[in-house]
Amino acid sequence: MGAPEIHTLAESPWFIKAHLATALLSLLIGIALLLRKKGDIVHKSLGRSWVFLMLFTAAVSFLIQARGRLSLIHILSVVVLITVPLGVVHIRSGRVQRHKVTMLSAFAGLAIAGAFTLLPYRMLGQLVFGGG
Repeated sequence: MGAPEIHTLAESPWFIKAHLATALLSLLIGIALLLRKKGDIVHKSLGRSWVFLMLFTAAVSFLIQARGRLSLIHILSVVVLITVPLGVVHIRSGRVQRHKVTMLSAFAGLAIAGAFTLLPYRMLGQLVFGGG
């Protein structure tokens, strides 16, 4: 027996709702971090929130499986689970440029994953934009 068909976001499992919510928050906070001053207390606070949200988003993505299996897009989740903590290690070690490149890469991965998962033929794309 396969997974039940989902027609609306409201009837989707908690992990899909959580993944979508934390991904969107990650995107918004990421944009704010890119646009504002670096290194101050607000940047550090927003950065900590962004790290948590990114790691949660990536971890919960493994519960979202089309046809009962992981897809190629889950490679980005693995990349995030490696690069985001690495970016934290870089900044704590004073390697600001490496931190910048690592976190920008993770943000780019978020944007790329979002673009692919919101395509109309994918599950989240159908849930967000309708269709099926």
